[in-house]
Amino acid sequence: MAKDDVDLGELVNMIGVELRIAQILADKAFSASQDAKIPPGHFTVLTLIDLNPGINQSMLARCMYLDRSTMVPVLDQLESKAWMERRKKPGDRRSYALYLTRLGEKVLKEASARVGALEANVAEKMGPQKRDKLLALTKELQRALLALIEKEN
Repeated sequence: MAKDDVDLGELVNMIGVELRIAQILADKAFSASQDAKIPPGHFTVLTLIDLNPGINQSMLARCMYLDRSTMVPVLDQLESKAWMERRKKPGDRRSYALYLTRLGEKVLKEASARVGALEANVAEKMGPQKRDKLLALTKELQRALLALIEKEN
């Protein structure tokens, strides 16, 4: 049964539902562009560590809006692939600084080139102005959702 054969009711007008479908499709396009070598979440984590050498796990989780406990298995996977390493922080026995390894830098460089090509293809299909507008609207939606979450807490 094709999606067009299913009554989706009001789901077609729900921002969260449409964003989730877009995320699923974006993840599939990302994975295809990487030949499944690196998942989207790993790419994001590696990029953040590369841009912020020595970042700790808690800060990394916060900037991705994830629970700290969610970050542990991801970092364990990256460490087991020898793409990143944890180093003890001087003066803080409970916290580790995160760094890319040489292999992690190589993997990230290759993945970044493919991501750049994917982003260019999306911009070409959508048109650069629509892509930029979608990005701006998405960031505006994030701000609105954060305000709602903060209001609830």
